[in-house]
Amino acid sequence: MPNIHELLDVGTIQVSALLLRDATFFARSLDSRPLVEVASESEATVDDLGRAGERSVTVDTPIGTFETAYMPWQWRGPDYPTLIYHHGSGERPFDFGRFSSNSFRRLFVTADEAIPANVIAVRAPFHDGSNTEYARAMGDLENFVGMLSASVGLIDALATQANDRTSCPVLASGLSLGGWAVNLHRACFDIVDRYVPIFAGAALGEMFVSSIYRKMTAEPARRRPDYLREILDFEAEFSAVGTDDCSPLLARYDRIIEYDRQRPAYAGMSLSVLENGHVTGSLATDRLREHVLSVLSTCSTDRISRE
Repeated sequence: MPNIHELLDVGTIQVSALLLRDATFFARSLDSRPLVEVASESEATVDDLGRAGERSVTVDTPIGTFETAYMPWQWRGPDYPTLIYHHGSGERPFDFGRFSSNSFRRLFVTADEAIPANVIAVRAPFHDGSNTEYARAMGDLENFVGMLSASVGLIDALATQANDRTSCPVLASGLSLGGWAVNLHRACFDIVDRYVPIFAGAALGEMFVSSIYRKMTAEPARRRPDYLREILDFEAEFSAVGTDDCSPLLARYDRIIEYDRQRPAYAGMSLSVLENGHVTGSLATDRLREHVLSVLSTCSTDRISRE
């Protein structure tokens, strides 16, 4: 029998699907190149990481250009590790207002303790407007692929510059959508010293065809589950990297990023597990922050050796 964590996930998605009506994922078009191919060819250029303020970045991908942005929220200097953080789906990561609710604000901006790192927030394409505009954009599978690929290109540019500017480790973390972007970067580029994906895996297509999230997927797309897996999954590329640079976190009762389905990608890694669902886990701010900071603390001031 489902517990409260699972029931909240199911109820949240059912309500969201009703509100979306016809604006479901991939309702207009299923045409796209495979995600891992597009992401691996995405490129961006960033400015000085030490200069405060939000900056827009155009990322070039094989399927077009996409607008992203980043914000150096805290720059302590070259003798500190650098943490690049990617938000979840539908969030506005640069909204720090009193009544705003996004994972970056909860985890870092309102933290009682100082974060001992350079911290950079990124914003994915289609996350600078309303949720309705975002949902409409996701009607094309190619926009979804381009969105994630552009995030990967931006993370790569930020990590490259951080590697050049500092002598300390560079970490990349993200929640849900952000976790997928972090894992995809690892599969395509693997230049970050430590990846910290939260509520994500490498079987992305599976989420749209077999989890409760399938209710957010258009019926024509649900009728082509093998195609969605072919376009969106990147398990082989992710597993080929190794096991020593990733510290994942999953929620045991997550009905969206399902624990049993996504766990195999992390074989051989030190996997942390919350006894929560997706919704309750995303709001477990102290636990999430503790996980990120514990990984940060294990990174020495020297770069992690890589085979």
